[in-house]
Amino acid sequence: MGAGWGVRFEDVPPVRGFRWNKGDRSFPGWYYAGTTGSHVGYESWLERDRLILLDFDPDVVGIASQPFWLHWREGAKRRRHAPDYFVRLADSRARVVDVRAEDDVDERTAEAFTATGRACSAVGWEFVHVGVPDPVFMANVRWLARYRHGRCGRERDVAERLLEVFRQPRGLRAGAEEAGSVLRVLPVLFHLLWAGALRADLGGALLGSGTVVHTSDGTAGGLEQEGRGHGLLRPRPGTRGEGIQMRRLSRPAVLGVGDRVRFAGQVRAVLAVSARAVTLSGEGGSPRDVPLAMLLGDEGFEVLSSVVRMPLPPVSLLEALPEHAREKALWWEGHILEVLHGVDPSAGEDAGPRPDYDPALRSLTARERAKAAELTAAGYRVGVSTVGNFRRRYQAEGLLGLADRRPVRKKPRFGSVEDAVVEAMRKAIKEGEDDSTRTGTYVIWRTGEILREKGETAELPSQATLYRLLAKLTQGSPVSSTARNRRSRTHGAKAPFGQWTVFAPGEVVQIDSTPLDVLVRLDDGVVGKVELTGMVDVATRTVTAAVLRPTTKAVDASVLLARTVTPELMRPGWADALRMSRSVLPHRRLLDIDERLEHAAAKPVIVPEMVVCDHGKAFISRNFKASCRFLEIDFQPTHKASPFQKGHVEKMLDSVGTLFAQFVAGYTGRSTDHRGRNLDKQPLWSLPELQELLDEWLVARWQNREHDGLRDPLLPGRSFTPNEKYTALVEACGYVPVALSSEDYIELLPSVWRAVNDYGIRIKRRTYDGPGLIRRQHSGVTEKKGLWEVHHDPYDISRIWVRNHHGDGEWTEATWKHLRHTPVPFGELAWDHAARGLPAGTEAEIADAAAALLTRAHAGPDNAETKPKKRTRRDRQVAARTKAAPPVPTPPPAAGPETGSSPTEDDEPLAEVIPLGLFDPLEDPWRRK
Repeated sequence: MGAGWGVRFEDVPPVRGFRWNKGDRSFPGWYYAGTTGSHVGYESWLERDRLILLDFDPDVVGIASQPFWLHWREGAKRRRHAPDYFVRLADSRARVVDVRAEDDVDERTAEAFTATGRACSAVGWEFVHVGVPDPVFMANVRWLARYRHGRCGRERDVAERLLEVFRQPRGLRAGAEEAGSVLRVLPVLFHLLWAGALRADLGGALLGSGTVVHTSDGTAGGLEQEGRGHGLLRPRPGTRGEGIQMRRLSRPAVLGVGDRVRFAGQVRAVLAVSARAVTLSGEGGSPRDVPLAMLLGDEGFEVLSSVVRMPLPPVSLLEALPEHAREKALWWEGHILEVLHGVDPSAGEDAGPRPDYDPALRSLTARERAKAAELTAAGYRVGVSTVGNFRRRYQAEGLLGLADRRPVRKKPRFGSVEDAVVEAMRKAIKEGEDDSTRTGTYVIWRTGEILREKGETAELPSQATLYRLLAKLTQGSPVSSTARNRRSRTHGAKAPFGQWTVFAPGEVVQIDSTPLDVLVRLDDGVVGKVELTGMVDVATRTVTAAVLRPTTKAVDASVLLARTVTPELMRPGWADALRMSRSVLPHRRLLDIDERLEHAAAKPVIVPEMVVCDHGKAFISRNFKASCRFLEIDFQPTHKASPFQKGHVEKMLDSVGTLFAQFVAGYTGRSTDHRGRNLDKQPLWSLPELQELLDEWLVARWQNREHDGLRDPLLPGRSFTPNEKYTALVEACGYVPVALSSEDYIELLPSVWRAVNDYGIRIKRRTYDGPGLIRRQHSGVTEKKGLWEVHHDPYDISRIWVRNHHGDGEWTEATWKHLRHTPVPFGELAWDHAARGLPAGTEAEIADAAAALLTRAHAGPDNAETKPKKRTRRDRQVAARTKAAPPVPTPPPAAGPETGSSPTEDDEPLAEVIPLGLFDPLEDPWRRK
């Protein structure tokens, strides 16, 4: 270790990789650390919590995960250990951190920690072992970690107002409302709390509207005392960490009269209990009143014995007994109660104990003899020992102890079948989990083969018994079910699902792909199926982005991230009720923060904080991880073969097939057994047309449909729509837009390498051209044989972007040559004119728009020419002024030589495709009007 003194361990890559094996308890992933500006790995959510605390610590300037292997010997054995984190502090000191819950530290782990600490001390490093942090403090820091990104603090004017408002301590919500609109102020406020510019008590209670916040030079009652820190990290200045915790008292939950306790070194009896004091028996018979705090604070205090309390009668178990057994138990209860207390329960209220059963005159044994003699004289042959046994069973088990439980006695689960036969059949069933479906006859035959291979002497029972045994072992997943069903049951969750409360939009976003059961006509005219890739926000169930592609590729997942942080723009032909301005979303307040929402559809813009995905090649790729790192998003893969760990997106993709796909022309059904005939001869949608139908359906139907998973905890009978849930949660979280510059958006698009010819660039039989292209020249990239790097949006075929390798890497836009034959897109004036001519949006309009969408999707595309509707004079004026409006300003083309003549069109005519009109990366969305 001394030889590695000059190594910057805070910058080294992990020495070992992570594993996501099916059934593992831990969840490895990557956390975007603001301290390092990159992803840092973790092997469990406990390590992730500690990583968040490291990122929160102002003294930490560098973090590395799994930094090195430490080798040493223990006698003849060779040992090695990789610490969890290496931390570089601001004063250049080094700290090695191992994270493990205290309950999981066994002898071998303790030895590894001891060896690591000994090696670190030899080179002047610190070594610490940390466990589970304080839950309240951790929950608050985890909430603030969502606002650690620089985009949350870019509103400088808001930050200055907040620092002025909280110069005097006040409540969090009240100060935010005083500083401005809470949707804009809250992200900046939480960012200042994360950065330490504002202070609050993070260890006392969960953050809320009444949490007292103040600046570094302010004062707040109860906040002057600093906490003792929280083990690994010291709290931010002015925050109270894990050291401020309620002391856990190992004291009895109930202290009652009659209990015997040890107090002040003596055994005493409890005579009376009140809210403030306990009366104990004293020496010489004189009682003593002891304050409750003094009693519980005594180090030697303990409860020696308590009064035996009768258990509650298990009514549900009694109901399972036959009626005669319940009647006999109730008959015995009356006699046993008379033996215990001296009074027959069936006697009157004023009746006293009979002489033979008076506890003041007769002992318990004498009362039992009297009861045995009484029952024998009445014709019941009962001995004294029988009465005593029933009395003890009643005191231990209550009424159930007096009942005859032989009728409901548990029987062996598999009857008289030998254990060897049961184990052999279990092995035969397990062997066929991933095989093709077979019948029970094969499993029974295989059971016999397994017994013979092991040399077991057990004989197989009859066929009927074996089939009953097979039904019991495969209950819920019979061997004759489909292979998909059996695999799902086999590889499903074996333990209860964990609960991770998600409260903020974007806190957890799940992504997945699945084939869509609809035939489409692809660009080359071939009929085929497509794959649907979607992202769903767990907190609001909003489908943040959903795209269709012939096959899922890694580059498409990166485009999905770009689409989810940009607004869904209204398209020509959409009902006006689908505008965000006419929905439940707070459009007017959001528009003051994000000007891109001016013509947005009624679907919220959600910035992911964590992306959960499976191990498909589309997601576990360098490109997708780089996109997550660029957008500062945590990356969390699930375990392999565990689709239930991202059940929200799995259910969403299944719902799209149920609620949307079956209404579309060319629907194939979920399997060949459900497929109809001659589907390829129907009028089928093209891929861009089906994408536009899906986008419209998500806005019109999905976002306005009540979701069973979105319910109010206080009013479980009420469910919310995704838009309603987002509106409710954004009030507590604020709104943080991600402004992608033109270069950022284009960099996220998939790339291809093409030659620039005289006619332009051809991609998938479409020709693109623009005035700034450098034609018929070598790009200078030898590795790509002189081709030019071209980025294109697979969901908007109207334009592409070419990187100028001869300049500074700027982008040159080239448009599709058929755009001049398409209708003029709606200009800004046309949008305003259409909005003024329609009334306010209603639920009925949204429902009508969704119904009309499904009707249009089911009918298929109509290529017949229709007579245009006659326009009014006002409409003609608007169209003329819109067409005469100047085009969207674009960056000037890069200077460079151009060769060749004017471009020529392809000989083969192409089908007319209307561009989708998606987000324009070359238009500045943050301009101030």
